[in-house]
Amino acid sequence: MSPENTKENIILISPHELIAHEKVKISHALYLLLKMVFSSRFKVPLVVDSETKTILDGHHRCYVANRLGLKNIPCYLVNYMKDKSIKVHARRSDIPVDKKKVIEMALSAKVFPYKTTKHEYETPKFNSLPLSELWRENNS
Repeated sequence: MSPENTKENIILISPHELIAHEKVKISHALYLLLKMVFSSRFKVPLVVDSETKTILDGHHRCYVANRLGLKNIPCYLVNYMKDKSIKVHARRSDIPVDKKKVIEMALSAKVFPYKTTKHEYETPKFNSLPLSELWRENNS
């Protein structure tokens, strides 16, 4: 899928190329893994910064995709630093966050604890994809 084929800029990217800025909670990842396997579908794209490939929303889905050996996953690409419609909020009162800190954390050797940030953005329209399509190396 290419950006020209969708108004929302959703493309397939290898989960290995994506960079996390927060940890995952293993119990929640297991829950998502089971949901994904039983439905045999990838239902919600990750939200990813187009400049750095930082995961903004979807850390658990990316973790599950890696564990399932998916070659590609749907990602909604955004220009995080320039798009003023995308907001970030701290979920933890002891850890202040802003867009710059999210990117700095992703590009560092550290990550925030899980559920540190909450991103606010317009949800793109997306039709779920069968997992069988995402296990293939080339999805053109």
